[in-house]
Amino acid sequence: METKVHRFRFYNPKPVPIQCVSYDKNNKLLALARKNGSIEIWDVNFAPFLIKCIPGGENSSVEALAWVNERLLSTGLGAALVEWDLENSCIKKSVMLTGYAAWCLDVDEARTIVAVGTEQGYVNIYSVSNGDIVYKKLFDKQEGRILCCKFNKLGNTLVTGSINTIRVWDVNTGHATCRISCTRRGEEVIVWSIGILSDNTIVSGDSYGRLTIWDGTVGDQIETFVTHKADILTLVISDDENSLYCSGVDPVITMFKKVENTDIPTEYRWVKNIQRNIHEHDVRALAINKDRLISVGADGYVTLSSYPPKKVMRIPPMLPMPRTAVSAAKKLLLLRFNNHLEIWKLGSYAVNNKGDVIINTGMKQHSEESNQQLEKDTEIPFIKKQHYEARQRTLQISEEPIKISSIQTKGKKDLVCCNISPNGELIVYSTESDVRMLKLDEDQGNISLQKLPVNELKCCDRVTFSEDSKLMIATKGTDVYIMLVDADVGATLIQTISTKKHLKNGSILHIALSKHSQNGLYIAAADSKGEIAVWVKRAKKFEYLLNLPKYSFVPSALVIHNMMLIVTYVDQEVIQYDLDQQKLCKSNTDNVTFWRGRKMAANDIIPHPARDALLFTDETAVWVLDRQKMSENYEPQAKRKQKGAHSNGVNIMPVKYLSGFHWLGDNEAVIVETLPEQILMQLPPVLKKKTHNMVESK
Repeated sequence: METKVHRFRFYNPKPVPIQCVSYDKNNKLLALARKNGSIEIWDVNFAPFLIKCIPGGENSSVEALAWVNERLLSTGLGAALVEWDLENSCIKKSVMLTGYAAWCLDVDEARTIVAVGTEQGYVNIYSVSNGDIVYKKLFDKQEGRILCCKFNKLGNTLVTGSINTIRVWDVNTGHATCRISCTRRGEEVIVWSIGILSDNTIVSGDSYGRLTIWDGTVGDQIETFVTHKADILTLVISDDENSLYCSGVDPVITMFKKVENTDIPTEYRWVKNIQRNIHEHDVRALAINKDRLISVGADGYVTLSSYPPKKVMRIPPMLPMPRTAVSAAKKLLLLRFNNHLEIWKLGSYAVNNKGDVIINTGMKQHSEESNQQLEKDTEIPFIKKQHYEARQRTLQISEEPIKISSIQTKGKKDLVCCNISPNGELIVYSTESDVRMLKLDEDQGNISLQKLPVNELKCCDRVTFSEDSKLMIATKGTDVYIMLVDADVGATLIQTISTKKHLKNGSILHIALSKHSQNGLYIAAADSKGEIAVWVKRAKKFEYLLNLPKYSFVPSALVIHNMMLIVTYVDQEVIQYDLDQQKLCKSNTDNVTFWRGRKMAANDIIPHPARDALLFTDETAVWVLDRQKMSENYEPQAKRKQKGAHSNGVNIMPVKYLSGFHWLGDNEAVIVETLPEQILMQLPPVLKKKTHNMVESK
């Protein structure tokens, strides 16, 4: 049966630039801060997956981040060193700094002390051992702001960069042991980025696009490379110190390799190895994850690249899932933005006198425009997009989708979560400080929103409704709130479930609610450590039922369908657990062609309403898997019969970028799509370069 799909392309949230990153190589976690002050935590052990988002405030600023084991520290224009409570997504501790605004932050290799450089030229040193933040000392005051700082591997030397000057500090005494002047013909030079090697060699990037190698003992310049046509804002050195990367306002990423000096075998020199054109806008920060380079900046993308082999994967600047919700009964679509919501009424397709849909002929398919000079994303090699597009047919539209309402959060605070009830009567959303429920009335085209009370729930991280719209499940921290909802009365708390005993990591990453069945109503909750617990309601209250066998990786999505709990993990493993028989049924996804080759983690699992199949969605595709092909007893077809991208019951629909997929009926669905060119249109202008005496924009 063919599916009629609404391709909704009116969802264009404004991309937010990324200011800085910090990578924890022990736990394989990447922390990044955006310009609006929000902080995101990504698991990058396998396929990158967003596990936590801390919303930013109106005047919040995060200029630098650092990991201390599993603790996250930040600093910024607020002149404070902040430790974040990752379980409750709030500030755990804040310590005021000497020297006003802070621009840089670094932690020593032993994870015991932290250095913060400030606007007035002070280096603040704090002890961060034993789970606390304790003031230790101030270094001698220097002239001018400190823009970058870096410990050596032993933690006894700190190097800082500022305007015209690099200083090498003895951490024990707090005095500078070497001062290096970086002026260029008497003109001001800003040292934006810095690094130090084990042999006391210093690497710096400055406002003239120069990468300079210095002797950190005597302060002599060893060599310099004019690698960029504008400021080098960031550089990163590999763990083995044999390679380094740099980039900045000129967004070309340049790699240098350390090679032996043929004239003097005991010495080495740096040589330029490769240049990659991956970004069009400023690159603000770089990090190395195994063999992958992570680069972020003004375009808001999280980009992972490698060479060799030459690969690029871009994660678009999208809000955390879920971004959209639907009421299939009323064909309403709810769109989430940073600090407001939009409600749309979906359109309709035309039918003839016999009730058959009218198909347009001669319609051109949408083609993605891209800069030919920019390296493209590495495509999934087995998707033959032309074959997929050839099977598409465009339907004639009788009614266009229309926006019927827009809801602004109080004080323009960032949204944490939102949802719409299946019957389309209730809309609920939460910021970090309050939760709101609105009743939506449609009377002959007139739309009204009425505020309803939500008792005993101040805010929440996730929210979902039961299929009959009578129950609302919300989570906050380690608690699950069961609420009875009524379109005239509001929401009333009837039960609170604490998950501390069953989810060891604390905060809830996923929540799923089953449909009503004769066996009861099930709730499944998962954390970021692979723990998944299930509760069941058979009488009046939900009671703890079981924990699934622990898996060592992060679950990226889960759903309960026909008494089966289905979970997918970031390493592409899929399991099915029979809740009725309490039996684990591992899905044999190795028999499903191409599944293990996926590079993106699935962010949603959606059962097919008309046949025994599951839809797995990520940012770039919808994967339809026949559940029979996922069973343990399934015997794969002979290799000679496996042809094309759709063998073994797999259908792949490429989408860039997928913001939401929802069923409206057995053969009707809506895809919410954000086009790459719509993201680019909202970004600032790119750096202009002179080519053959002509100025052209990249």
